[in-house]
Amino acid sequence: MRLPLRFAAMLILCVTPWALAQISTPTTPARYLPSIQQRWDASDLVCIGDASAPTQTGLTQNIDGSDRDQLSAQVEIESCLKGDRPKSPEIRVLGDDVVAAKDSGHGYGYSGPPTGFLNKGRNLLFLRRTDAPGDFDVTVPVYQTNIRLADSRPAYSSSDTRHVLTQELEAALVQFDETDLSDLDYLFDLLGNRDTIAELERLSPSLSLPFQRDIAVSLLNRDQQDSEPVVISLLLDSSSPAWKRESAAMALGWHGTRAALAPLQQIASQPISTDDLKQLQFTAQSMLPRLEHRLGAP
Repeated sequence: MRLPLRFAAMLILCVTPWALAQISTPTTPARYLPSIQQRWDASDLVCIGDASAPTQTGLTQNIDGSDRDQLSAQVEIESCLKGDRPKSPEIRVLGDDVVAAKDSGHGYGYSGPPTGFLNKGRNLLFLRRTDAPGDFDVTVPVYQTNIRLADSRPAYSSSDTRHVLTQELEAALVQFDETDLSDLDYLFDLLGNRDTIAELERLSPSLSLPFQRDIAVSLLNRDQQDSEPVVISLLLDSSSPAWKRESAAMALGWHGTRAALAPLQQIASQPISTDDLKQLQFTAQSMLPRLEHRLGAP
C-alpha cells in the first residue's frame, strides 16, 4: 500500500552539569517523519491501540547528544494494519521525553516539529520491535510519530487500510475540532489533494456549521474558492474561537477574492478588548495589504 513531506527540526536545550542516572544510547536517531507514508515505511508494526498514560521508566537515554527520560505506556492492541499482530493483546511501548527531568528544572527552550510520546486513549501507533517480547519502541524517539484517534472506534464499511485510516481521521476531526485541526492535514497527507477535496466536499454537508467552516478554510487554502463565503462567515462570527477566525483571515489573505476585502478591513479596524482579538486584528491588518497587492486593488 502507498500512503503518502512537511518540517525540519531545531532543538535548543540548556543542559546543566552531569547528574547520576542510568544512561543508555539507542541506535535510532531523533528525526521527525512528517508524513504518514514515511512513518509507515520506517515501522515494523502499525497498530491501533488504547494506551495508558505514559510514565517514566527511571532510565535516561542519550539521544543525539542530549539526555532524555525514557517513558513507557501499556497499550491494548485493537488492530494492526502493518506487521504481525503481537501474540499478547497488551504490549509495552517505549519512547522518550524531549529532555531529562534532571535538566529541565534549570530551564530549556525548544523550537521545532511536534514532540510527544503518545496520548492516553486510542492512538495510531508506529512501532519497532525490540529484543524483549512484548516490548516495542516508537519508530522514532522524541518527535511525535503517533496520531491521536477518537475515543470510540468508527464503523468501517471496508477493511481496506486507506478506508480505515480515513474513517479514523474523520472521527478524530469531529471529536477534537474545538482544539486541534491537525487531522485535516493528515487527511490531505493520506489521500492527496484531489481525493481529500472530494472527500471533504462529500463529508461537509453532514456536519455542523463549525466543522463546515473548518473544512472551508482548509479547502480555500488549497485554492478552492467556492468555499470563500463560508470562510468569510467564520471571520466575521464573534462567537467563534479567535484562533479559528485568525486562520480564516490568513486563508483569505493568501487565497481570497475581492469579496474578502471588506471583511478583512472590518476586522482590521474594529475596537479590540482581549489579547486573542488583538492577535486576530494584527493578522487581518497583515493580510489585508497582501490581498490588495495580489488583487491589484487601489
